[in-house]
Amino acid sequence: MSQQIYVINAALAVLLLLLALCAGFLSGSLAFRKTEESLQRTSLATLALIGLMTLISIGKVTMLIATYSYRSWFVLDSALLFLTLIVVPTIAIAFFSLPRLLQLAKLRPRESEAAISRTKRRAASEVRLVVPIQVLVIEALLYASINVFPLGMALRKQMLVIGLFVLMSPAVLIWRQSVRHRRIHRDDGTSTIHLIKRVVFITMAFMLLAFGVIHTMNNAKTLSDDAAERDELFPFSITISPAFTGK
Repeated sequence: MSQQIYVINAALAVLLLLLALCAGFLSGSLAFRKTEESLQRTSLATLALIGLMTLISIGKVTMLIATYSYRSWFVLDSALLFLTLIVVPTIAIAFFSLPRLLQLAKLRPRESEAAISRTKRRAASEVRLVVPIQVLVIEALLYASINVFPLGMALRKQMLVIGLFVLMSPAVLIWRQSVRHRRIHRDDGTSTIHLIKRVVFITMAFMLLAFGVIHTMNNAKTLSDDAAERDELFPFSITISPAFTGK
């Protein structure tokens, strides 16, 4: 049972990270779309990814509730991490990013090849639209790392210290996006750096998927072998004779 819980939990965490990575990439590239139609499609795609992440989050909560009676300490520990690293930034997305994405998704371009105006590009690069999604990417990475790697309590404390530094990342992202927002009219998205970012994003996504799957399966096999060894060491069970119970 513990093996199945671990595999499902790790798989959901890796899938959530991949979706968050895609949503973060798309939200950051909204202002660099060439046409209003492309901007609308990218906004819809970002909304769809956010919707999928919400469904996965609901599935995660359902799993925690279903396994509470089986392993309450695991549920409480996992629920605290999930609330801190996933739910909080998701609420920020709902308040700040979602309304702005809906506005962009409702665009009705008069022509299919109509160029994006400077006003719309600035709206697509707003800090309150982009940063909450990018914060979720960073915290989903931390959440997936904790779930994929079964750490002892000593290492878990070190990971939480690292998490405190990660929680400071919104300030850096806000500053970075503010600079990009002010200079968006100078960047049309055709420079070499944007091509490099796309290549890095695709490579990272495939590496995360492969590494997450391989490491999860290896850990699941280790858990299975450990359980088999315990069964071999303790193949007997203790029963109470009726003579001692007076029946």
